[in-house]
Amino acid sequence: MNEQDKISELDELKKMAPTLSSLKKGNHFSVPQDYFDEFPINLKNRIDEQESTSTKFSLAWLFNYQVLAPISSLIVIMILGLIYGTPEKSVELEDLSANEIELSLEYYGYPSIDDEILAELYTEESNNIESISKEELSEEEIIDYLLEENVDVSQIYFEL
Repeated sequence: MNEQDKISELDELKKMAPTLSSLKKGNHFSVPQDYFDEFPINLKNRIDEQESTSTKFSLAWLFNYQVLAPISSLIVIMILGLIYGTPEKSVELEDLSANEIELSLEYYGYPSIDDEILAELYTEESNNIESISKEELSEEEIIDYLLEENVDVSQIYFEL
C-alpha cells in the first residue's frame, strides 16, 4: 500500500467519521510504577487475610433469617410427620390369599416360611375355588358377566 492510498483512506475516514478521526492514537491506560513487582506480594497478603478471617468459627450466620426460616420450617414438618404420620398396617399371614402370598414371595424373595402354613393356605384357596365352580350360575348372571367384561361372544362361539 503506497502513501497515496493511505492519504486517500484518511481523507475518506475524516469525511465519514470526523469525531473518530480526530481522536489521538496512543495508549490511554497506565499502571502505577512497580505494580507488577509488588502484585504477587499484595495478592498473597490478601489471600492470607481472607483465610484467617474465614477460619474463625461463628454462629452469627445461624441467626440470619435466610438460614433460620428454612431450618425451623424443616423441624416443624419433621415433628408434624412424627406426630401425625400414618402407622404401618400389620398384616397376618392367615389374612392373605394364596395368590397374594405367592406374589409377595416372588417380589421379596423366599424367606424361611413354614411349608405347612403355605400348604394349608393353598388348600384353603383351592377349596374356595372348587366351591365357587360347583355353584350353578343362571344365564342372566353369565350374560351380565360377559357384558361387563366386554367378552367377544363370537370368539366363544368359535371355541365351542
